[in-house]
Amino acid sequence: MRTKYKPWAKPYFEEHEEEISLPVLELSKLNHINLEIGCGKGQFILDMSRRHPDKMFIAVERNITCVGFTAKKLVEEEIKNVKLLAIDGEIVLDTLKDGSVDILYLNFSDPWPKKRHEKRRLTHPLFLEKYYRVLASDGEIRFKTDNDELFFFSKEMFDNDRFYISSLEEDYQLQEDDVMTEYEKKKRDLGLKIHRIIVRKK
Repeated sequence: MRTKYKPWAKPYFEEHEEEISLPVLELSKLNHINLEIGCGKGQFILDMSRRHPDKMFIAVERNITCVGFTAKKLVEEEIKNVKLLAIDGEIVLDTLKDGSVDILYLNFSDPWPKKRHEKRRLTHPLFLEKYYRVLASDGEIRFKTDNDELFFFSKEMFDNDRFYISSLEEDYQLQEDDVMTEYEKKKRDLGLKIHRIIVRKK
């Protein structure tokens, strides 16, 4: 379900951008970051940042209404270890330096179900090449979805000569090192299965 457009979101983000975001070129100076591509309304990244106040989190989101909701939470809760970027994830990936990401989160990404849109899936090999470059040698990708087709597609894509799957669960039960997104909570409340894959570099 798409988030209903909120006209206040863009001006709110722009008003607080200097406080909660950072210039794109500054990404090239960062090390040991945790990156979420497609942060939605931001609950996941905020909860993770509270658990790990010593870590730096980068949240990326293109939907400007979701950006507004995330920005509002960052400002009101005075979260300092999250930077929010309202740009395409590929720009972020292309700007980050080699080996600068400790954990990459892909939470409930758009499944792009049509075959002609396959290259837009965030687990397509075109993206995996970028992930491989920016991930630290001991870094990992944590992928969650409720979409069966995307799950099996991603499993196949991850199973290659550059990555290995260290954990795969078709009926994933929330673990101590994880938190839920807003979307995930709704799906779990309906009794639906969540799939998770954790991937590391070979």
